[in-house]
Amino acid sequence: MKRDHTSPRAKMILLYLILVLGFGLAILWSSIKVIWVDGNMWRKKAETRTMNYIEQPAHRGDIYSSDGKILATTVPECDLYLDFSIRPLKDKNGVVLKDKHGDTILFTPIHDTNYTKYLDSVCFILHEAFPDSSVSAFRNKIDKERKKTKRGGCIRIATHVPYSDWDRICKYPGWSKGVVKYVGGQSVIHNKRFHTYGNMGECVIGFPRGERKGYTGLEGYYDSILRGQDGLILCRRLTRGSWIPVSRNTNISASESDKVVTDSIPGHPVVDGLDIVATIDTRLQDIAHYSLDKTLRKLGGTAGCAILIEVETGNVLVCSSLVLDTMGNYIESPNRNVALSDLYEPGSIFKPVLLTAMYNDPTVTLDTAMPLPVGSKHFTADSKEVIDHGLPNDTYPLWKAVAVSSNVAFCQLAWDNYRDRRDSLLNQVKRIFPYDNINVDLRGPENKSRITRLRYNNDFLRFCYGYTSSVSPLRMATFYNALANKGRMVKPRFCRAVIRNGKEEALPISVINEHICSPETAETLRDLLVGVVEGGTGDNIKNNTYTIAGKTGTAETAPGAPTSNATFVGFFPADKPKYTCLVLLRDVSRFGRDAAPVFLEIADCVVSLDKELDCRPTVKKLAELRQKKRANTQHYLLPTISKAPQTDVRRVHKRLGLNYSNITHQTLWCTFRDAVDSIDQPAAYIDYHVPVNQVPNCYGMTIKDALLLCRSVGLDVTFEGFGKVYSQEPRGRTPITQGTKVHLKLKSH
Repeated sequence: MKRDHTSPRAKMILLYLILVLGFGLAILWSSIKVIWVDGNMWRKKAETRTMNYIEQPAHRGDIYSSDGKILATTVPECDLYLDFSIRPLKDKNGVVLKDKHGDTILFTPIHDTNYTKYLDSVCFILHEAFPDSSVSAFRNKIDKERKKTKRGGCIRIATHVPYSDWDRICKYPGWSKGVVKYVGGQSVIHNKRFHTYGNMGECVIGFPRGERKGYTGLEGYYDSILRGQDGLILCRRLTRGSWIPVSRNTNISASESDKVVTDSIPGHPVVDGLDIVATIDTRLQDIAHYSLDKTLRKLGGTAGCAILIEVETGNVLVCSSLVLDTMGNYIESPNRNVALSDLYEPGSIFKPVLLTAMYNDPTVTLDTAMPLPVGSKHFTADSKEVIDHGLPNDTYPLWKAVAVSSNVAFCQLAWDNYRDRRDSLLNQVKRIFPYDNINVDLRGPENKSRITRLRYNNDFLRFCYGYTSSVSPLRMATFYNALANKGRMVKPRFCRAVIRNGKEEALPISVINEHICSPETAETLRDLLVGVVEGGTGDNIKNNTYTIAGKTGTAETAPGAPTSNATFVGFFPADKPKYTCLVLLRDVSRFGRDAAPVFLEIADCVVSLDKELDCRPTVKKLAELRQKKRANTQHYLLPTISKAPQTDVRRVHKRLGLNYSNITHQTLWCTFRDAVDSIDQPAAYIDYHVPVNQVPNCYGMTIKDALLLCRSVGLDVTFEGFGKVYSQEPRGRTPITQGTKVHLKLKSH
């Protein structure tokens, strides 16, 4: 038997060589496999990880008003996170640095010096963004988080911070590294849909329905146009998961980018959404909103709406829908657009619909002078008595019965002509009134109108003065707009154009019914409705500037209920109608005439802004009115003012063709002095000296002049309402102290 003379040391060396050779061969095989066998697969994966198509959201289009203001736009907002973590300090090679005692040197992204120096500035910026939280509250919150012994990585300070404020904080020295840009792999910057005018007109603009559920209003109806198309952009991966688009400034050539293989579909550029132009006029919407809100607060209604339509085009210039919330405020609700979705019994504003149907019926003969009973009447033994409240039992001609809104007279007309053919009356009414959905360009509920079959005598009689059928305010306004348009019923619309490549592309006007009646019938009804305002139930808005054709309507919310729905609807100027307006007040203890003042305030604003309407007071008309007071009208011809800059008064005089030579020009401001007949003192302007160290008296001034006057003496001003100043706090002549602020209350006189 031979013995192995190999030493243990040699065996170990041999084993070591075998292992090294084995590992070497394995590495060699792996390299060959990676490079030649699986090379294409790994190259594709590497390219996918370093370059890929990243989704880039499109910019949502803006919504403009008809007067050029932005109603809705997309703005960036941010969540503010600060990094207060304590970390070991490292050199450029990643080695942890230590002090002379061998302790690890720690640091925080925001150095103590920069933190102390700019903390108050940061807190002031946050206070400006969120006025409900004070500067000290933000300072205490930030200090509390920073002083914790075990600091977290990211501390959320505030959400929904405007991007401009967030960017200002980032630019403070030493704070840029402390403001966190990404949290959980997501950027802290995100887009938000912003409505420039707050809650005003939001039912038209549109509310978000929630994530992935879209919008209501214009935002929802034109969503495909506004949202554009998200893009897939070829990007290169950087550190920390950031990606940058591949562009001409990168080192990736076009030929290389074409060879990129990804798991996603081929890239495509971002297509931003288009802008649209709404028909809403912000100036008129503002007047309607606050006038409606003021009236509802005064009368205690639960909801209301105001609608203004341009006669020929159907453009809805105003659509204010207010609902009482749980806090006692009137707001535009995301779940209820009163003008579009509410159905209610219209009351007496339905009577012109009945008259139009009768005029269209060749078997019915009507004459505005025909006598009709008013007061009270029983038409059958089994029917309830029809009553005209406040009218004696008498006989009125048709035109007067319309003016005083007699229920008995209209029941008599229908009873004489349709008692035995009630279906014929219903068919005539359905042909001219838009009971079916008119499908306006707003996303949201549009309930179909309801109408009761007239089988019973009580239903038939109640139908004649606006009950037993339920309609929406917008449909009723559409009918009256057709009367103003000589019988041509156009579809109401809330968007007039789409902006493409910087140019407006007008949307077509849609017609519902070319002829609901003849032009002669429309003119007759217009004259009857003028009588309502000139000498009937709507005489509380009669004026000497322009004529209005309208109708009041009062409908009980329930039989015998103490509240009713009050409505006024009409068009103006009556001789050449250009605008139709409807005002509805729900659940008020008043009548239709109480809705008329809101109509008048809107109409006055329209007339003052529309230069094409030749119905504004002229110097000649003013002179004629003042001729009754005094033969020498020149003493009364001057426009009255409370206080105003003399340059503005001079400009007004120039426009009116008046002489301004009686002004001394010794002061920047002037005030008006009335004429006094007893001492033969003419009306004139006199110098006004702004009080020194005292609060000016702003009573009777416009807000423009009141702001200018108060700020000229260094006072901050807040105000509420519209019109002219009727109250101020503190009062005029009050000494000015440090921090004095003036609050003005305005109302339309």
